[in-house]
Amino acid sequence: MRIKIINPDAGMSREELEQREKMLMSIARPDTVISMDCLTETNVCIDSLTDVALAGAEIVKRALLAEKEGFDAVGLYCLSDPAINACREMLTIPVLGGGQTAFQVACGLGYRFSLLTTSQQRVAQKSEFVRTTGVDISRLASVRSVELGLENIRANLDVTLAKLVAAGKECKEKDDAQVIILGCLSFAGLGKAVAEQIGIPVVDPAFTLISMIELCCLQGLCHSKSSYPCPKSIPRWWNAGKI
Repeated sequence: MRIKIINPDAGMSREELEQREKMLMSIARPDTVISMDCLTETNVCIDSLTDVALAGAEIVKRALLAEKEGFDAVGLYCLSDPAINACREMLTIPVLGGGQTAFQVACGLGYRFSLLTTSQQRVAQKSEFVRTTGVDISRLASVRSVELGLENIRANLDVTLAKLVAAGKECKEKDDAQVIILGCLSFAGLGKAVAEQIGIPVVDPAFTLISMIELCCLQGLCHSKSSYPCPKSIPRWWNAGKI
């Protein structure tokens, strides 16, 4: 199967994208092909609800192109699942996001889960986002921040790992979390190491996203068009601008 992964963070080099592809292929089926693109017409890095809104149009555009090019599914490489409902309206192939898939898996591994996000500023947003995904909000034990800028997450992975472990232990010991979710896909690949140090399951949304897409494709499952009917076929356009 061929999977198109849309990374909503602009400015990634082809080399960086290929590194992400290689990492995701480490847990994919041998017959899976993963192709990742990032936004090039929209200058955002998803770190707020404003960024989510601004990224939406190009994400939908790229998702439509992926279906036209024959990809079997589209994955949104972000815990905020930007434009996921709009993409599902427009596409007839599966569209899954890092956030929703991670929450669904976490609920199957324990009664209560905690989410580790990048900054205190996003804690309230992430709590509300969980509610919008259809997951029972009572399963959310806490959202804690590791206070680490997006640009620094992969600059020193030892530092990032230490921060995730420290916050994860607080979730377990103070919030009674039985499962941890890495709350940013830039944390990709660190889940196993965090789990080994805190002693409870850690869901890595980057990997969960790929596995859930493969599950849907192999079983012929797709989002319901009764839930996400295609909008009327009329011209839609926007002018470029900046804020």
